[in-house]
Amino acid sequence: MGMIRSKIFFNYFKFRKQRQHFTRQLHATFTQRLVRLMALMFFLVFMHTFAMVYFEDMKFGDGLWLTVTTLNTVGYGDFSSATTAGRWSTFIFLYLFGISLLGLIFGEYIEYRYNRRELKLFGQWSWKNMNEHILIINTPNSDPDGYLTKLINEIRKTPELENLCIQIITRKYQKGLPHNITKLDVVHTTGRSEDSEILLKANVDKAKYILIIARDSSDSLSDSLTFDILSRIKDIGSQAIIAAEVVRDENRERLRRIGAHAVVRPVRAYPELIIRAATSPGTEEVLENLFSHSGAHMYRINIEFSAVQWKALVMNVLENDAGLPVAYMNNEGKIKVNPKPDELCSGKSVITMVYEKQNKNQIAEKIRTCLV
Repeated sequence: MGMIRSKIFFNYFKFRKQRQHFTRQLHATFTQRLVRLMALMFFLVFMHTFAMVYFEDMKFGDGLWLTVTTLNTVGYGDFSSATTAGRWSTFIFLYLFGISLLGLIFGEYIEYRYNRRELKLFGQWSWKNMNEHILIINTPNSDPDGYLTKLINEIRKTPELENLCIQIITRKYQKGLPHNITKLDVVHTTGRSEDSEILLKANVDKAKYILIIARDSSDSLSDSLTFDILSRIKDIGSQAIIAAEVVRDENRERLRRIGAHAVVRPVRAYPELIIRAATSPGTEEVLENLFSHSGAHMYRINIEFSAVQWKALVMNVLENDAGLPVAYMNNEGKIKVNPKPDELCSGKSVITMVYEKQNKNQIAEKIRTCLV
């Protein structure tokens, strides 16, 4: 049983190596063969046209027309070979070799398109023209389809990113991306993200934004993998803005030193965090603080107020050291976030951002004092 398993693994890795080699050679091989076949085709066309001019006493244009129509098996009948030498020339150059060669050229092209489609489907294609794109490195171990769908939808909603191409490096979709992801105009590269060859294949040096996703949001080993990826990107060289997920807070500075512009905790329910971190590095720390009671956080202070300009409300609360108002609840129970400065506000409560050690009761008393 062990020998069978070893043989299976050996054949699998042998197949992968052959496919990678085939991927690198496909385009070059097709181009070389097409050039050779086309050169031979032009030679046959020229020789038959010359034969028509020589044996049939045709003009060069008429001889070329006869050659092309015969080669394509159209046969209009406006010109034809009359002499024995001319007919033998048509038989040898066109019937015997030319028509078969034309079929071979079309067959080569169709096979190339089919192989290229397969390589793109399996993530083996080299997207050489990919430039100024968003590169997503890794996918979560749990529910990668759902996470990627949310992440890409958020990217498409972000003005700075909506028109950029998206490429993913992952090992999870070796049989092709799910339809709900491909319909969002996303391509992928199959391989290990800690492999420099794979990073180069995905044009990491030409990317505009790079998002490095932690494979396991609860395993600190993901940070080691992220560090390795950042180190390889640094060696390759990239001008991209890099946002990376970190599992343990003590690894944040290490990731920043090696090249990450923004470091954010992996919050799977809110992929918006890593997008905001990439487009506006530094904002991720503000957003993350809102998920924790340590550092800056929000208080909702219930107090009725009427016809107060928002800028006046904000200034009064700030001057009384009662935090920074960011929203309020109006009389219909709707939350209004960051109103216009001159807007007249009436409501039931104020939502304010306070310092870590400020007491809620004291904040409430200060706000009541400045609004009454």
